Amino acid sequence: MALAKKGLRKIVVDDQIFYWKIRKIVSHNEKHDDEYGIPVQHESEGQLLLIYTGFCRSIDYGRELMNITPKLIQSKITEAIELGWNYSQPGKALDLVNGELIKR
Repeated sequence: MALAKKGLRKIVVDDQIFYWKIRKIVSHNEKHDDEYGIPVQHESEGQLLLIYTGFCRSIDYGRELMNITPKLIQSKITEAIELGWNYSQPGKALDLVNGELIKR
């Protein structure tokens, strides 16, 4: 499964090119306090990674605003690789949650 090209942000980690994105439109689930998984994919369109950092855009639930920066994304990509994410290989999407890789 490849990420839609519109709105992608490029990041380089260990000389490898990855793309990530945050949707502009807030989904119904996000409005109702669901955490947003930030999708990341290697340029080869291998295995998709969803990074969960506690980022949520539901202002009505008392959550603090969180800035998602390229530095944060870079550190999470590095963490996922160290945990065994085979980013260039095809496969089902993985979730990175609290320092663990979880298969979908």
